[in-house]
Amino acid sequence: MTSTSIHPTPRPVAGQQNMFNAVRSEWIRIWRPTFRYGAIGMLAAFAATISYFIYSSLPDPGSTETRRPGATTAADLEQPGGMIYALGPISTITGVILLSLWALAAASDYDTGMIRVLVQAQPSRLKLLTAKLVALTGFTVIACTVTVLATAAVARPLARIYDVETASWRSDAPVELLSGAFNFLVPTLVWGLIGLTIAVLTRSAGVAIGLGIGWLLVVENLIAITAPDLTDYLPGGTLSALAGGGTPDLEWSLALVLTTLYGIAATTISLVTFRNRDITS
Repeated sequence: MTSTSIHPTPRPVAGQQNMFNAVRSEWIRIWRPTFRYGAIGMLAAFAATISYFIYSSLPDPGSTETRRPGATTAADLEQPGGMIYALGPISTITGVILLSLWALAAASDYDTGMIRVLVQAQPSRLKLLTAKLVALTGFTVIACTVTVLATAAVARPLARIYDVETASWRSDAPVELLSGAFNFLVPTLVWGLIGLTIAVLTRSAGVAIGLGIGWLLVVENLIAITAPDLTDYLPGGTLSALAGGGTPDLEWSLALVLTTLYGIAATTISLVTFRNRDITS
């Protein structure tokens, strides 16, 4: 009599399935019309508006007026990758918007009491917050992609209107586009992480947004007055430098390292805090 071994049908690992369900749940809540159309539409509108102001404020080539320090010139826009030159100036407002959205996504769970339901459905708090991070990262990638494409789309008609030469834009255009998109996406993600971290610490979207914007617009400017050498190494200065492809005072590679460290620090603080703090306190 021969024995027949019965092999059970392979099933998905329960932990992986739970993680997938957690990410899916977070994505459904994030991909609502307010975020989808409001935020992404706003970013595309800002991209077009800021691009217009950059091109329309170009100095007249025949003018004898002294150029303002840091002012954009036609030569800046005519370089390879000039079609996404505006991403540098756009990055700050994009960072503020994504900081606010990430803070809202994290703090709203406390405001509505949803956090208790989520913890019951997914007891592992690390997996729960990681799922939110994954969903928000996916949303941010989509939002930044739309912003980059909107910036590139309006660049050529604006260049035609304001007599900006675009021949060099065809030089390694895909590489320049991907490089610019990377430099734009990474600091935007870190802005989002900072917003989420403050929201996890304070459990308030309003406080998180206020602290984030206050630091960027007030505190860093005050530090720039008293200790200008530190400006490039603060979060706002570092993230802006990376978005612009580096600056004379902070090269691209160092800006990328510092930005990554800020992102790791924010992620670690948020995960440790969320795991160890009582959700009802």
